[in-house]
Amino acid sequence: MSSLRLSLWGIFLALLQGPLVAQTTLLPFTIDDPKGLWRLAPSERELNQGIRLVGRIAPQNGPARLLVFNYTAPLGVPRTLAEFADLIRGEIIVLPISHLTTNTEKHLDHEGLTQNFECVSEGASIRCSLFIYADDRDFWAFLEVTPPNTTTASPFLALRKAKPAPAGAVALQPFRVHEDAITSFPISLRVTRNPQNDSVAHLVVTEVPPNSSTEYAGVKEGDEILSLDDRAITTFKGMISRQSELGKLLIDRRPGAMLEIEIISRGETQPRRVILVAGQSWYNPRRE
Repeated sequence: MSSLRLSLWGIFLALLQGPLVAQTTLLPFTIDDPKGLWRLAPSERELNQGIRLVGRIAPQNGPARLLVFNYTAPLGVPRTLAEFADLIRGEIIVLPISHLTTNTEKHLDHEGLTQNFECVSEGASIRCSLFIYADDRDFWAFLEVTPPNTTTASPFLALRKAKPAPAGAVALQPFRVHEDAITSFPISLRVTRNPQNDSVAHLVVTEVPPNSSTEYAGVKEGDEILSLDDRAITTFKGMISRQSELGKLLIDRRPGAMLEIEIISRGETQPRRVILVAGQSWYNPRRE
């Protein structure tokens, strides 16, 4: 590991001390990265003071450039954006900071607080930017690190606000980077309910990410899923939530969890079975 990478990781010493936990946080953004410049690390880590590291974005060859944190304020304990910014800097950054500036900005359709500052490590000045916003009791922090002589664009520019799932449908959008997905499976689905008994009538594939393990397995847009883990789709209730039967199979699965789906394509008469693996989104035939 280069001295530059060591110095960068020195900034985030606290991140190496918290325990890894199962990924349970749904990120409020997707990544629009058609050139495949960035990779996303699929880990979640509990830190001090209730802070959770929920995402790390890095170039294909290099240390993390953007870290995403989440914090849920306790009931009856209001916290301002400035207070949360102080908490993040105090708990995450172990090097002295200088040239701190604070501005109000809007990103990801949220009004928030942006702080720019510098850290000095081994004689090198490292520029940092911290954007924070709150959604009710949920606080989100995006900490970007720019090493000296960096020529690539900011990974923050690739973030897009995640679209909520429409009524009657669940959208399991994978991250569009050439790396593992943070949660669930590399597939997008639409659920149609049976209005007579609130069960699922149809579960149809609406999107398969290019170069993904799902595409390699032969799953295509328009394929209909007939069963999940040998259970017929029509036996599931149509309600979509993390607590529902369908949601527990499709949403917030641990990395490595497997799901067997039975699918049939348009014009075909025989269904086929495919295994999906949570956290294994992007297929690379050279990885062995």
